[in-house]
Formats: sequence, structure tokens, C-alpha cells
Amino acid sequence: MSRFIVATDTQNATLDELVTTHRSLVVGGSRNITWIPFGVAPDVLAKLRRRWSFGRVRVTTDVAVLEHDDIVVFLDAGDAIQREALLTINDSLISQISVELLYGDSGHSTNDKAEPLTFARRPGWSPERLRAHCYVGETLVARSQLVNRAGGLKDLITRHPHDRALRLSEVANNIERLAEIMTISKSADSRPSASLQAVVDHCQRMKIDADCELDATVPSVLVRRRLNTNPSVAVIVATRGTSAEVFGHERVLVVEAVRSLFEKSTYQNFFVVVVADTPTPDSVRETLQQIGGDRLQIIAYDRPFNFAEKNNLGAMSCDSDLILLLNDDTEIITADALEMMVAIFNDPSVGVVGPMLLFEDSTIQSAGHIFSPDPTDLYRARSPQTAGPQNLLRVQREVSSLIAACALVRRDVFEEVGGLCMGFPGNWNDIDFCLKVQLVGYRAIFTPHAHFFHFESKTRVAKRVEAEVAKLGARWGSLLDDDPYFNPRLQRYTNIWKTDSTSQRSLIEALGSVATSPLALGTDRANGIKII
Repeated sequence: MSRFIVATDTQNATLDELVTTHRSLVVGGSRNITWIPFGVAPDVLAKLRRRWSFGRVRVTTDVAVLEHDDIVVFLDAGDAIQREALLTINDSLISQISVELLYGDSGHSTNDKAEPLTFARRPGWSPERLRAHCYVGETLVARSQLVNRAGGLKDLITRHPHDRALRLSEVANNIERLAEIMTISKSADSRPSASLQAVVDHCQRMKIDADCELDATVPSVLVRRRLNTNPSVAVIVATRGTSAEVFGHERVLVVEAVRSLFEKSTYQNFFVVVVADTPTPDSVRETLQQIGGDRLQIIAYDRPFNFAEKNNLGAMSCDSDLILLLNDDTEIITADALEMMVAIFNDPSVGVVGPMLLFEDSTIQSAGHIFSPDPTDLYRARSPQTAGPQNLLRVQREVSSLIAACALVRRDVFEEVGGLCMGFPGNWNDIDFCLKVQLVGYRAIFTPHAHFFHFESKTRVAKRVEAEVAKLGARWGSLLDDDPYFNPRLQRYTNIWKTDSTSQRSLIEALGSVATSPLALGTDRANGIKII
């Protein structure tokens, strides 16, 4: 077994906290541990050295040169390594020799005798989310070569956990999540920490041109990329000119969807392609033309309904840098929603971006998809003030899939994957599309900082076509069963991030805390520090 170097910053740590950490290392699952309580006072060091460790833990303040096979564990003072977790970590690194950085789940005290621990279950590797907050937790496991490349052990020990995680991730070749409890935290608060300065420095190192805003109440950092270019957007809207009652008034859905973009959006370098079924009334076509003028094109569609084909036809009938797939029963809420989504494509690794979608009553229609294993809209019909566990719904992050009711796509990526699969004429085409996008190496990003209405009835049950279900399963069954942005220890067949437990506490934790200030749908801006 490799030597474990456990590095702990002892600044502001109590003796009891250090004893707790030491005790956990004794039963951590390795007989070859060097513990570095960095900065500890000499008298405290002497007391720690006198504690029984049965020859398993060597305590020193010397930051020696790391050996090639050393495994470094960054562990906060007072946190405890789960019993035999080091054995699990060692086995994982042996079986995955390319992995250089490892993180896992953690336990947190509840002060409840009946249920003394709650568990923070973490998703797979999500670099976009890490910029928002240190979702990987305080405990990180790194190979010695990675630690040396990231600045060295002595430099990393005393850094803020968010700063440390960003620096290690920037130079790591392979990062993995271990879906096991690695540590029991001294803190009852499972929310990830966030450092504004760490993110500002990270953006400078990675040449990300952005304004960084801290919302200390979450806490999280919004990386708002600057628009240095003005890419063109083709908005594709499939319709048959349907009318419905919205906000107590009858409206033609497609007319108001298009009108809202022209009148509200701060980003105006777009044009609209309406793919209109034959039954679409002439009055609707005329009104649309009046709204859009020479920035709107109407294409006639006289074939049996096929949502995928209609969107492909619209996309291929024009040229643009980006394509916005937009349902006719939508409406922009945050004026800068399109602008923010467009700016995310400054990162060339991003293939598709989706916003928070809200029902007419402002509850959540979709916060991205999860596969549990049934594909479902995350936190559907919940309050938009729901934070979710570890502030899941407050931060921009990678997802496995986004709903095509409102999805912005790079045109070259759309064409590379062949657009939407026409073998899914009604449902699942967005899931199939997003998985194809990721298969060719691009990321799918959900942002809660851009909001659109989607007036779909929350009681509507999508018609389940068994042939489509079978096709989706045949293509993507392994990913549906193991969503990298889910966690295998969570309850399955649900649309919330809930620990696999029947307790009421697990449900409360899955819903998370409610923000102290009301959601401002008109601005959707964090009230925090802004660095320009």
C-alpha cells in the first residue's frame, strides 16, 4: 500500500479537533500514514505524538519531499477519515491508475440521537460547478505528482479549500468522484464553501474573461463571462399557432414568445425562423411578420408531426453561429437571459446551454434533467427559491441533459451530431441530442441565472411511446442507469436530490434552505461583491 501523507492546516484548530482527526487516522485503513498538522504549536505536537497510534500514524510538522507513489490527503482539522476509508481510496487509485485527483461524499452531524448523521452526496466531476463553489468538499485526495505540479504541498496546505481545489483541478489529468463516505465533518453545515478571490485568480490563470460576483448568503460565485464577440443566434420555433389562457388572458402562444424576445431581451443579434404547420392561421403568420420584420422567416410544414424534424428543418434553412431551440409556449423572464447563455459559449468546450424554466405559477418546470434512471426534470413543480442540498439549484453546473423547450446550441456541434434524431418525433429527442453532444466531447451547462417561462401544464403526462422508450434504452441504457451528475447513493425514481432514506429529514434536506430574500424575476442578480 502506498504511503499516505495527510496534510492539515491547524490554524485556529483546538486540541480536541486535532485529537479527533488523529483518532480517525488510526482506524483509517492504512498502516503507513504520515500526518502533517502544519503550523501546530510545539507543546500540542508533543501531545499528539504521545497518543497511541499502534505504529500506524507518524506525526510531524516537516513538509518532506514527496515520493513518487505517495498519496496526499488534504484533511481539515476536526474532520475524521471514515473508518477504513483509506483502504477504499487506495484500492480505487490502484484500479484507476490514470486518476490523479479524487473526492467523495461526507457525513455531517445532525445533533439528533435518532439520526446522528446526514450525508452530502456529490455528483461526478463538474468544472463549471467548481467555479461556483467547492462542491467537491474539503477533503481531497491527490497523487504526489499532481501536488507538485499544483504548487507543492507546503503551498497548498494553508490555502482556502476552494482555492486548493481549483489549483489542483487546473493541472489534473483525470479527476474522479468516489461515491463513498470519505470523511465525517466537524461541521453540521453541508453547504460548500466559496472564495471570491480564489475564483478571480482561477479565471486569470485560465484566461477566462469574466466578472465574478459573490453571493455570500448562498455562498457561491457567479462567473459572468464578458461578451467580447457578437455571435448570431437563429431562434427556431415550431408552432401551429395555438391559443391558450395565460395569466388570465387568452393569447396566441407563438406570438407572445417571439414578441418577448424582441421587446425584452438585452441581446438582439438574433433572427427567428418559425416552422409553421399548415393549420397555423394566416392572422398569426401576419402578426409574427409584423413583430419580426426582416428578422423573421416563416417556413411551411405540411408533414405529420415530428418535433425533431421541424427543428432540424428550421436550423438547416439558415446560417448562424448559435441555434436556440425554443418552444412556442415560452417567454423570456430575465432580460439578460439570452445574453448570459450566449456568453457561456466563450468556452469552446461548451456544446449546449439551458436556463431555468418556470411554469406559469413560477414554480420550476425544469432545472435540467437527471437520470434516476428515468429521465426527469429536476425539481419539477418546486418553488424556484428551493436551494436544494449543497445549494444545487443556486449554481451553474454541468448536466447530462437539458430540455429542448429552450436550449442554445453551437451550430457546428448541432451539425456534427446530426441535429435532433427524427426517430424520436415527440419525446426523448432532447435527451438523445444532449448525450450525443457529450459523446463527441462537449459539455451541457445548466444556468439558474437565466429564466424563461414554459407554459406547459404541470399536470400534463407526456405520451409514452414504447418504441421510443426502447430506442432510448438501447442507445443510452448504461448512462441512464449511472448518470455521472447524479449519485448512486441517492433515491432513484424521483426528481429531487434525495438521500436513499425514508426519513422526513432526508426530504427536508433534499429541498434545502429557502433564500432569505424573495426571488427577483425581473433582474435575477445576486446581491454581492462584484469584481470588474
